[in-house]
Amino acid sequence: MAMQQQEQVQQANRWSWGAKLLLLFVVLTASLLTWQATQPWVHRPLAQIILQTDIPATDKVTLQKQLNAHLSDSFFGADLEEIRLEVENHPWVSDAKVSRVWPNRLMVEASPQIFMARWFDGGFVNHEGQVVLVDPGQVVGADQLPVLDGPADSAWIMSELFRQMSWLVGRDELAIDQMTMARRGAVELRLDNGIILVLGRDQVLPRLKRLMKVYHRYFVTKADAIERIDGRYVHGVSVAWKDAS
Repeated sequence: MAMQQQEQVQQANRWSWGAKLLLLFVVLTASLLTWQATQPWVHRPLAQIILQTDIPATDKVTLQKQLNAHLSDSFFGADLEEIRLEVENHPWVSDAKVSRVWPNRLMVEASPQIFMARWFDGGFVNHEGQVVLVDPGQVVGADQLPVLDGPADSAWIMSELFRQMSWLVGRDELAIDQMTMARRGAVELRLDNGIILVLGRDQVLPRLKRLMKVYHRYFVTKADAIERIDGRYVHGVSVAWKDAS
């Protein structure tokens, strides 16, 4: 009886191994057939590169022509990182995403630049503090943007200060029309009500915060008569009036 059971177990093991080998053969055969079936698609040139973006129409046409140079690439042979960097090198593009769309297309999604200010020497400052040279006629509301005026390498730090300073003056419903930074770092602001704020080069944010407290308490109703407020003093401010001789 024991011998019969042992033979049955051995026979079952042989069938188990046989089934496993058969399954492996089927899987390998299916994989090979799938690979052979996809080869024509894998090596076939791309049929289309789709560009989705809100950059100006003329620049979109130019960028699409540039992308079409990659139509000779294959579906898996196309270098997505290279294409992404190429798209992001366009002045109107902030960042880009490139993806494959089976069986023979690429999708390129390009976000347009967002400009926070004009740069005094030409171009615009984007939300990352970079100076970008684009056609002013293509920038919606370009004339309404504030101006940043400073040394060539100061765009980033000025954009950071501008954000914080805009919030401080905005509490009194004011806006910055122009921000100027001298070569040694001294900062001046011209507000949209025409008043110039002199802040110097040290502790400019604390000085502006203190100045705006004084403005809110004493000068809001007299703003039309004020030409300039100097906030470089430790314990107060000085005011230059428009009628002063």
